[in-house]
Amino acid sequence: MKRWFFSALLLVAGAINLFALDRNAFTITEYQLNAIIDRNTHVMTVDGHLMLRNDSKQPQKNVSLQVSSSLEWGMVYTHKQQLEYLAEKYTSDIDHTGSLSEAIVTLDAPVPPGGTVALDVQYGGVITADATRLTRMNVPRGTSLHSDWDQISEPFTAVRGLGHVVWYPVSIEAVSMSDGTAVSDAIAAWKDRHRNSIFEAKISVEVDPNSATKVVTNVGFEENAKETITGAQGSETGTFVSTRMRLDGMGALTPAFAIGAFEKLERPNLEVLFFSEHASIAKDYAVAAEANQSLLNDWLPPASTQPLRIIELTDPDASPYQDGPTLFTPIRSSTQQNLQLLLLPTQVAARFLTPRAWMQDGLGLFLQATLIRDKSGRDAALQFLDQYEAPLAKAEELARAPATSDPKLPPKSDSDNTLLNTSDELYLRVKSGFVFWMLHDMLGDTVLQHALAAYRPEVDRTPTYFQKLLEAQTKRDLEWFFDDWVYRDRGLPDFRVATAYSRKLLGGSDNEYQVTATIENLGAAGAEVPVLFQTAKGEKSVRVLVRAHDKGYARIELSEPPTRVVVNDGSVPESDTGNNVYQFESKAQP
Repeated sequence: MKRWFFSALLLVAGAINLFALDRNAFTITEYQLNAIIDRNTHVMTVDGHLMLRNDSKQPQKNVSLQVSSSLEWGMVYTHKQQLEYLAEKYTSDIDHTGSLSEAIVTLDAPVPPGGTVALDVQYGGVITADATRLTRMNVPRGTSLHSDWDQISEPFTAVRGLGHVVWYPVSIEAVSMSDGTAVSDAIAAWKDRHRNSIFEAKISVEVDPNSATKVVTNVGFEENAKETITGAQGSETGTFVSTRMRLDGMGALTPAFAIGAFEKLERPNLEVLFFSEHASIAKDYAVAAEANQSLLNDWLPPASTQPLRIIELTDPDASPYQDGPTLFTPIRSSTQQNLQLLLLPTQVAARFLTPRAWMQDGLGLFLQATLIRDKSGRDAALQFLDQYEAPLAKAEELARAPATSDPKLPPKSDSDNTLLNTSDELYLRVKSGFVFWMLHDMLGDTVLQHALAAYRPEVDRTPTYFQKLLEAQTKRDLEWFFDDWVYRDRGLPDFRVATAYSRKLLGGSDNEYQVTATIENLGAAGAEVPVLFQTAKGEKSVRVLVRAHDKGYARIELSEPPTRVVVNDGSVPESDTGNNVYQFESKAQP
């Protein structure tokens, strides 16, 4: 009875400590990891050194360290003294398994605010294909595994970091994919805390001495080194290929690696790492990347020193994954235009350096649409953009929904999820892409090109920097546009043709008409929108600025009686396009 009572007291005390645990207290300022991969058994074993800083306002006695739930903690020690820790599973969707292996480490002394502690760690386990976090949301297993393709195996090894496989220690409060952008928000916050953290890792894999196997990463890699590791009595344990990866800021990229018998195709500012059976297709990718250079030269500053790196995934149906200037993707036959579209966002990331994620991601989509426009015309470009409008409208609808049913809590603000602070990939890529498309429609290609050419990331210290570059070119006030679309989340416009009428011109011929349309914007974001006046033989258009909850007026002269007035050709995303058409019921009267 006494033993049961004592155990119960320990459990209660443990629960109290865990309840008080601050998983955001420590920032890992330095990683030094050594990872050994065994592809036959799917195993990764890691030992390493971590430097942690207490960024909270309270002394901290406990540290949370989390890795993927498929990995298990071995030892945690400091100053060669092993520390006690409690290891438990911790449900969270920052890992593909939907769970983490968390070690709650008890330090030998509290760390004061601003103080540091050095820890040495050992952990390891298997990394196999796992899409639990998606399948439990009723996503079909096949589809899920093409998205969460990370695994260690003999035929295919590729592992992404935080947000996919937590193969290096982190500490983040539990988040779920079912909670909108909770996962991406948590990861973005962690990256912001660790934006100056140093990450170093040596990745090694045992190979046949004559093997062509390489370890490749997304953070730059040295030439692979082969080495023979010996055992305690001097016996050889095997031949290993290894490479080192280093990041001077964890906020920039997510450390990822792949292992295989890669061949390398090099061109200026381009590396394609592929398997030998796809050598001819890899050349197609290089040709497509080179074909994009003319467009990139027209729109972006001179090339940086970062090369575009393409790393082949062996699953032909795997979803491509871009992180900075690196693209993990299946290498498969396609048209040159499709390959150009695939590569453009990564080429933009390699070439256009900026602290503004919305600019880099938005330029990727904008230049994809521009490529289509230059090759096939404006209508084809708008058709390309149209596929993104409904998902964006849905996202904005969810953003407008109350944050909680609790009336005591404040409602969502339009500054909660702006392009300046969002981590939502849909916003960063799609809404930002439309922002650039609307700016190009309003100001013209030349103005936008000159502003981008003048852009300097080291000078971009305030949100209005790019706005001022554009205003210097045009002498136009663009504050209203950036306020509605970038600095705040006002939602989307909702245009409708409130009224339209036509009359024959006095003193003109019998076939000359003046048509006037009143355009009303029911939404909370303003925009300059095209208004199309259609006749039986064609159409003409004018552009009208319609601010939020306001009206604008479009007038035009036609040589035929009008049949319809249409507001918006798809160039401005809207919350509702069902009220964009006004139909004339009869011929215009004199």
